[in-house]
Amino acid sequence: MEKRLMMLFTYLMIGVGLVTAQNRKASGVVLSEEDGLPIIGATVLVQGTSVGTITNIDGNFSITNIPSEAKNLEFSYIGMKSQALPIKPQMEVKLASDTEVLDEVIVVGYGSAKKVGTVIGAVATVNSEKLAAKPAANAMDALQGQVSGLQVYSSSGEPGASSSVNLRGVGSLTAGNEPLYVLDGMPVSSNVMIMMNPNDFENITVLKDASATSIYGSRAANGVIFITSKRGKLGDKAMVSISGNFGWSSLARRIGNPMNSREFLGYELENGVISKDKYDQLLGTGVSTSWEDYFFKDSAPTSQVNLSVQGGSDKTRYFISSSYFTQEGLTPNSEYDRYTFRSNVESSVNDWLKIGANLAGTYDHTQESLFTYQGSGNLNGGILGTLLNQPYFNPYGENGEKLDFVPGINMYSPEFLAKKQPSKANQAQLNGTTFVQITPIEGLTIRSQFGVEAYDRRQKFRRLPSFPGAKGIGLSQESFIRNAKLTVTNTAEYKFEINKIHDITVLVGQEGIRNRYNMFKAQTTGQNDDRLTELSAGTTATFLGVNAQKTYEYAYLSFFGRIDYSLKGKYFADFSIRNDASSRFGKSNRDATFVSGGLMWDLKKENFLKSIPQISALKLKGSVGTTGNSSIGNYDHLSLIGTTTYNNQGGWYLQSPGNEELGWETQVLTNVGFDISFLDRFNVDFTYYHRKTKDMLMEIPLPYTTGFQTKMSNVGAMTNSGVELTLNIDIFKNKDWYVGFTTNYAYNKNKITKLFDGKQEWPMPNASLAYIVGEPVQFYMPVYLGVDPADGKQMWEVPGTNDVTKDTALASSGALNQATGKTRFAPHNGGFGVNASWKGLSFNADFSWVAGKYMVNNDRYFSENPKTFRGMNQSKDVLNEWKEPGDVTSMPKYGEVMIFDTHLLENASFLRLKSIGLAYQLPKKVLDRTKIIRSIKLMANARNLLTITSYKGADPELNSNLSFGAYPNTKQFTFGAEITF
Repeated sequence: MEKRLMMLFTYLMIGVGLVTAQNRKASGVVLSEEDGLPIIGATVLVQGTSVGTITNIDGNFSITNIPSEAKNLEFSYIGMKSQALPIKPQMEVKLASDTEVLDEVIVVGYGSAKKVGTVIGAVATVNSEKLAAKPAANAMDALQGQVSGLQVYSSSGEPGASSSVNLRGVGSLTAGNEPLYVLDGMPVSSNVMIMMNPNDFENITVLKDASATSIYGSRAANGVIFITSKRGKLGDKAMVSISGNFGWSSLARRIGNPMNSREFLGYELENGVISKDKYDQLLGTGVSTSWEDYFFKDSAPTSQVNLSVQGGSDKTRYFISSSYFTQEGLTPNSEYDRYTFRSNVESSVNDWLKIGANLAGTYDHTQESLFTYQGSGNLNGGILGTLLNQPYFNPYGENGEKLDFVPGINMYSPEFLAKKQPSKANQAQLNGTTFVQITPIEGLTIRSQFGVEAYDRRQKFRRLPSFPGAKGIGLSQESFIRNAKLTVTNTAEYKFEINKIHDITVLVGQEGIRNRYNMFKAQTTGQNDDRLTELSAGTTATFLGVNAQKTYEYAYLSFFGRIDYSLKGKYFADFSIRNDASSRFGKSNRDATFVSGGLMWDLKKENFLKSIPQISALKLKGSVGTTGNSSIGNYDHLSLIGTTTYNNQGGWYLQSPGNEELGWETQVLTNVGFDISFLDRFNVDFTYYHRKTKDMLMEIPLPYTTGFQTKMSNVGAMTNSGVELTLNIDIFKNKDWYVGFTTNYAYNKNKITKLFDGKQEWPMPNASLAYIVGEPVQFYMPVYLGVDPADGKQMWEVPGTNDVTKDTALASSGALNQATGKTRFAPHNGGFGVNASWKGLSFNADFSWVAGKYMVNNDRYFSENPKTFRGMNQSKDVLNEWKEPGDVTSMPKYGEVMIFDTHLLENASFLRLKSIGLAYQLPKKVLDRTKIIRSIKLMANARNLLTITSYKGADPELNSNLSFGAYPNTKQFTFGAEITF
């Protein structure tokens, strides 16, 4: 018995020894080849087995059960090139960045994400690093100059102001030209770009051509801005990030060139406006006020704080963030505060069921300036006050404080008005999507998503009883808006392959959208105490007209499908179809079908290019398709009844004519292009497009005998065609250094091909514009020929002749109005930038530019018109007035009346240093000692630091045909830090 036990024990020991001999150990560290930092969460797998592990926070790994026959370990990480290396007891592995993998997957529509190399459509993506590097509340500001064909204008420096966006020109004359915004798969309003924290965006993808946009059908005529919010990664350890920045803003440019006291008094004396005694008296005070310094602050603070947590387990990933942003304006009572919260959670309940919710809440508070509204016409405040207020009046007291009331000018100070007539608004907004996704069989994904975009906005205005102009009688005014848009989207996507060379994806879906808008206004007067200013404290309620209360609704019902096909991974095709029905159109034209198709050829995978190492990628693309535009009023197709009072009796009247035949505006977009990468450092993307609009939605005039002014109809046509070019260059790169340059250029030619009722020309003198068949949208006004040196009078061209006239009355009557050839929309735009890094130090500078942009500088009508605005300050240019025969000057003699003509039409082309930044990432080896901090990044940024333009107004970036008292743009400086745990 003992012998048998001894033999059994011996056999067991031998077995253990054999097993031990068959397994080995390996450990080491995985680093980034680019910066030498540890890679957290890299996968280490024994080749040919399921044995493996992931690297820890220090990039270290250890595997103890490696089979003896195994030869290699496989190392992989998202965004890095995978490696297979021979097994050693101690290993140091460096993974290189894979530029194809870094931007490998993007979302361009419904269904799952696509690899960039398989996307046929014309798309461009701006990542989170670019968005976070811009010190601005509006994420669209970060896109200016970054995407070819995308024109982004920051038209105001007012805190919380929105941007104006056009993609590939304008496709409609009177219907909307704004792109469709899609957040995490749900269509949303452009307001989301202000209300959300840009640091929560993973990327923004711009979809340009029909292959990419046609799946969105009815609202994609002007392109699609697809926003993806951040998410954690499966298997990632929780990462906590805290960041903040502080800075200040000031005017980007000086406002005009007004005279000082000596210049202005001398000018008035010379022209007999004041006497010599008055001249001596006013000049003797020594006062020469800079009204720009009075109305606008030298600097206004801005700051932001962000907190986020992200990570994931093997089945759940999450991203949670909150932020606070505050920005003071440059004028009194101008301020914006924003609080945001976001929670993105996705979880795989089991192998076939996934659920998730992306929720974002925002609350903001706005104090609105009383002096700087575009078109306000306030001559005493803001830009016009800066240009026109007499410099010899003193708005300050003996101790340098601003007087509540400025004698001479007879105006109240901005601070006093802000205190006695406060205007405030706040808004609470909710954006969110929830989804359920099942995979019943391999390759089939069924997803149902519900989305909501809702906000409540409340605005208050008070005129306190103590305000001198109120004469003890206060006023309270309030408005309330509630808007809710609900979106339900259901899709089924099936992916399969045939014989391992045919890859096919089929998608079908349905979407329904319903929007309801409610608002009301109320006003009471009679408040007699500054402490009791609520509506209920008034004694008299006042009816505010037809806009006192409104309710709007609209709805869409859509069905769509898409097929994506690839052969051998080098020939690609897609086809999409969508049918949309909209409540905004008449019954007979309520729905429309939009289709598109695209092809792509990956030439690099052909044998004749495989052997050419200098070319790393070459793709040819082409697509054609249709999209629709429904950006009009909700009830333009209906004949509406309104209420009125006649002979002290209530009654009804026909409010609008309606048009039951109203239907979709359709655009046909053709797109061809290529992208090529060569010499391991150059990448070129080139596109030509042609965009044709037909059945254009236009407000056409009606005879006065109808009782109506206009009617919305499907008339007219226009085209936009152009080219887009993007060039990226890796100038120099090695282990420690990187220097890169990027530039993009876009040219767009806009042409009207058809108007209404057979008209060849449709002038709009009040807007100084005209629509002319065969021509682009252009300015329409008298053509100014300068000043006659013989007599100092203004000269104008007589339309259709070679004659010249000096008749001011004739020019003012509109008889000299004509097409100027100066286009309303700039044909050229682009941007360029450089980015460089050395170890932990990085630098970037981005410029944006626009060429061929024109705008009427309405402010000059006041500041260079001494006859009409006698006694008000003028520009120093007026000092160059014609005085005697032979004088060659651009300013007519004193007494000539300026009119609206092309001398006010200025070239507003500009080059702007949109942003410049410097950042430093502390070395990893220094932070490793803490065992807590993963990274510390220090940042300094500047925005709008330099502007080059010949435009004389305050800001050339305004996207308008006319500038009048607009809040000027600002330049900003910020310093910040980001700590990650």
